[in-house]
Amino acid sequence: MNKNIFGKYIDNLIDDKPRVCIQLGSGLDTFVEKISDQIVIEYKDLPNFHSTSITGHKGQFIFGYIKDIPILCARGRFHYYEGFSFEEIGSIINIFNFFNPSLCLITNSSGCLNINWEIGNFMLINEFLDFSFINSINIKRYKIMIDRYYDTCIEVAKNIGVVLYEGTYAFTTGPSYETKSEIKEIISLKGSAVGMSTFPEYNQCKFLKMNALFISCLTNYGAGLIDGKIDHIDVLSNADKAKNKFCQLITKIIEKIEYQKKLKKL
Repeated sequence: MNKNIFGKYIDNLIDDKPRVCIQLGSGLDTFVEKISDQIVIEYKDLPNFHSTSITGHKGQFIFGYIKDIPILCARGRFHYYEGFSFEEIGSIINIFNFFNPSLCLITNSSGCLNINWEIGNFMLINEFLDFSFINSINIKRYKIMIDRYYDTCIEVAKNIGVVLYEGTYAFTTGPSYETKSEIKEIISLKGSAVGMSTFPEYNQCKFLKMNALFISCLTNYGAGLIDGKIDHIDVLSNADKAKNKFCQLITKIIEKIEYQKKLKKL
């Protein structure tokens, strides 16, 4: 199917071209409450598009405005463990790319692998570690190009007092959480956080040469780092506790980058 067909479908339903596109992770979708003049488009209403099946992923595109800036949010993502290919997972990125946004923000909830970091804070991803073994028996690293948007993100977090670490995100296939031995190995490879998403979206952004920032909400510690069992309900609960900081961080990043763009045009 023509990859642009979904973008064209959405384009016919919204009032503006979105300048910022956001993929919201598990438990982080309360951000859409900050968007005014909303137009809600269900994934299931797009002809032959995919449906979400995981708790915390509603399956909606939300269009609207933040401080007069047109925004398109994907409220729900697809995962490899659900049976989707990397290409199918990247279909949301293809839709974002149709609108040629100035900024793409990809977020997730992830497991923290640094015991000195506090749960409920955030990590700006500067590198991916492919720990999936899908296409290779080797573990591969992918450095993210650091640009002015990356630096702006760090500056914004510092200015508003939100803790934003920097580190490596390890991608695993799921659906089960990692074992203690797997966590130990990922830490030995300098992994800072671990999760079951985002790397396929990164691949698609890279292929399409889209400018993107990747931000993790640290919702739990990896297996074996503290006592207790990891549960998806707890992940959603901890993401919900961090929602105010998350909304503030994302909103301020958008405003700052849009302001920088305006200055550049003067």
